[in-house]
Amino acid sequence: MVEKAVYGITALRYAGSQIVEAMMGLVDSSLAHWDLGPAPTRLVDVVDRLVEGDTVITLFPDDAGELHPGPQVKVDVLAEGTETLALAEEAPGRRLNDLPRF
Repeated sequence: MVEKAVYGITALRYAGSQIVEAMMGLVDSSLAHWDLGPAPTRLVDVVDRLVEGDTVITLFPDDAGELHPGPQVKVDVLAEGTETLALAEEAPGRRLNDLPRF
């Protein structure tokens, strides 16, 4: 059995109201550190990871700058057929809009 990768998103880039890039990296299986640090990643590449069955989570900073795992990310399709990202579940302070922008 092949273990699926876990990716973490720390920030998003928007064009207007649409997500165009994510600061995404490969997280180790314990979610304790990066196997490959975050880098700007096109939205289509994030969607490809999700379609391939990999897990993508959000990572939210605390006041000390430490990152903490948040909800998983999923693909969402807007009314006009454009693919974007959404969270599997939202909680106060843990929405996509709450992630930093870059």
